[in-house]
Amino acid sequence: MAGRSEEEIVGMYIYNFFRGIFNVIKTIFYGIKKLPEDKKNYYKLLIWIAFGVGLFLLREKIWSYIPQDNKRLMILRYGVYATPLIPLFYLYIKGSDHMKFISDFDEKFDEIGLFTKGKKKDINGNMVEKKIYPKYLSEEKEGDITTFSFYSNIPLEEWRFKEKKIENMLDCNILKIENALTTKKIVKVKTVPASKIIPIYIDWKDEYLSSKDFEIIVGENMLEQVKFNLNSTPHVLVAGETGSGKSVILRMILRQAVLKAAKIFMIDFKGGVEFGIRYERYGEVITERQRALHVLKELVSENEARLKLFRSLDVKNLGEYNNIAEDKGLKKLCRIMVFCDEVAEMMDKSGLGRNAKQIFEEIEKEISTLARLSRATGINLILGMQRPDAKVLPGQIKNNIPVRISGRFSDKPASEIVLSNSKATELPETKGRFMFKVGADTLEFQAYNFNDSVMLSDVEVAKGGMLTQNLDDEWEIGGEEDNSNLDNPYPEGPVYEEDFADEEDFEYEGFEEEDNTDYEDEDEDFEPVEDEIILEDVEEDYTGF
Repeated sequence: MAGRSEEEIVGMYIYNFFRGIFNVIKTIFYGIKKLPEDKKNYYKLLIWIAFGVGLFLLREKIWSYIPQDNKRLMILRYGVYATPLIPLFYLYIKGSDHMKFISDFDEKFDEIGLFTKGKKKDINGNMVEKKIYPKYLSEEKEGDITTFSFYSNIPLEEWRFKEKKIENMLDCNILKIENALTTKKIVKVKTVPASKIIPIYIDWKDEYLSSKDFEIIVGENMLEQVKFNLNSTPHVLVAGETGSGKSVILRMILRQAVLKAAKIFMIDFKGGVEFGIRYERYGEVITERQRALHVLKELVSENEARLKLFRSLDVKNLGEYNNIAEDKGLKKLCRIMVFCDEVAEMMDKSGLGRNAKQIFEEIEKEISTLARLSRATGINLILGMQRPDAKVLPGQIKNNIPVRISGRFSDKPASEIVLSNSKATELPETKGRFMFKVGADTLEFQAYNFNDSVMLSDVEVAKGGMLTQNLDDEWEIGGEEDNSNLDNPYPEGPVYEEDFADEEDFEYEGFEEEDNTDYEDEDEDFEPVEDEIILEDVEEDYTGF
């Protein structure tokens, strides 16, 4: 302590004395907070209390055994007065373990570089630089899930960027890193033990089919099934390189859609190879672009008709309409799902002449309209993509597709296009392994393996109808329905955005008048069509995972 004045030395001692007392009190406080973690802690505390109180009450008896002429042992006489404080000693030990636990966090955060820098005054009043680590607040356990809470000024993006290092630091698998609901200063890290792993192979079973209205299940992660609901997240993008299992996921979703009585359209410009003959029982397999454009235009018209009908009946979506349809003497409407195994074949305009580009641009326009406006009406797009390209899938369409499923990509740009992050590059080379993203969260999962050679068992489902019937009879699956009771179900007039204000993705931009001169000879009467599908076993080669 050479060079310091006497006042500085005394001040340092006083500072350290009160700091020591504060640390003791703080440690005891942490010991108290640790008690609820295990009921046995309370029993142990009661034992120490009983022991301390017992020694105090028996002090006279204890003193009688202490030789009066031994001054050193006489000190014990006064020590008995401190026996009621023995329980505090137990709490101090419990708290010390917790203090070491917190101290270990600081060391680990320092190792992975997760800290900020600040300045504070030392005992001499000089400003010194100091590392500021995330402050441990608490941990909550619920089954296999442990959620750690930290107070931190570090942005959430940096926590997520260092996710793998945090997993190694905590020896766990991280499910989610997010801010608390009330403040961005608190970061919650939801974890499971490192021993919990994602299954490597799981066959699809029809018994997995969700009972909830159009909840689709695609696989499993470390703890639970991975699912989404088309009522709230209406469109899906599935991307993956050759052999990743992209087509298998699409077929599995399609299988569930049929079991849930959806009307299916399959667009396959590879000559119908991906959706072969076996799938024609599900719906029309479209192999020509002109036909695809025709169908998409009719679905846009169906979407407009449904919006008008819903407005006239003061309902917000397909589910609400179908709940009241029978009571009002109306036919229920079916959910309509459009599957495309390779969206690039439908929308990639590169290298085309001006005339050839026109039909691609029209297809893109109709898909964009459906992506923006068909959430409430139950018309869903399920799009596959082998090699993500921003030129092929414009932002206006991609930004209206809330569910993103991506297989492994070796380069970050491809992952960024699908997931808006690079996590697809971190996937192992396991067939059927995908990243799933809805909103800000991205999680890894194993997709169910759907073997369509043996899993297309006989199924009989009855579907609702459509409002428009401008689609050719030759590819309609069911017969015509009697809809005489559907007397002018929707009024003339525009659809107003405020009528669907609670639908997040609804963006009304007006309906453009379309040129339908190519279809003048088609039936102009609008009648719902109720379909019935019977799926049969088809023995063909399987090319899944």
